[in-house]
Amino acid sequence: MATQYTNTADSSWTVFVEILSDEFTARTGFGVYAHITPVDVDQAYQAYQQRNASMRLFVRDYVRSYV
Repeated sequence: MATQYTNTADSSWTVFVEILSDEFTARTGFGVYAHITPVDVDQAYQAYQQRNASMRLFVRDYVRSYV
């Protein structure tokens, strides 16, 4: 029987990308990858990990400063 394994970091990154895309879509009508590259998304995630803020607040501020 196979055991399912979920890496917390991987699921956190997935949620981050979903929230980031939702915020870009809400503000501009287009998802995250219409505005920034996958490398930029990774850099934003790394910046989020360095700060002591909620994911949603970080993303909101990031998109606001980008748009």
